[in-house]
Amino acid sequence: MNQSKQLVQLIEIAIMTGIALILDMVSGMFLKMPQGGSIAVMMIPIFLISFRWGLKAGLATGFLAGLLQFVTGGFYVVHPLQLLLDYFIAPTAAGIGGFFAGSIRNASFEKQKGKIISYVMLAVLLGSGLKFLAHVISGAVFFGNYAPKGTPVWIYSLVYNGTYMLPSFIVCTIVLCILLLTAPRLLENRTNMR
Repeated sequence: MNQSKQLVQLIEIAIMTGIALILDMVSGMFLKMPQGGSIAVMMIPIFLISFRWGLKAGLATGFLAGLLQFVTGGFYVVHPLQLLLDYFIAPTAAGIGGFFAGSIRNASFEKQKGKIISYVMLAVLLGSGLKFLAHVISGAVFFGNYAPKGTPVWIYSLVYNGTYMLPSFIVCTIVLCILLLTAPRLLENRTNMR
């Protein structure tokens, strides 16, 4: 990758990381769950950068978004492993959607709307599914004391985290499909820069 292209990629990662943090703060103001978690609209810029630049850029953006949550104090920690799961592994996992970047760009180039929607759904399902898994493990191991008496901690964690991760998947899929179908230039990553 030439230096100009790499610089553009790094600038876009920085911008999308900032947008992810702002979206997380805004969604946390209105849609916060009692023991933490909110509808994760912060995944939208992480997915978008992963679709533009691929897997590595998506993972980097997710990791940096989690790091910014930590640095700005937008976190709740009971154990170092829980910090790692909820604020580094979970947001980084959203970047795994970059695995579908080539397929999404090809479908967009060929103007195949059905394929764009299908690949975006798969990418968001994979990324948000892995994020969900990290939160479920964290919830069961570190927040099991919140489970109602007689409820297995794993069931409690699955249900609790599912109440905001399922809407997160739906919202992110809809927004990303609308964005990519109406503005396909968002997938252009300036690969032909000199």
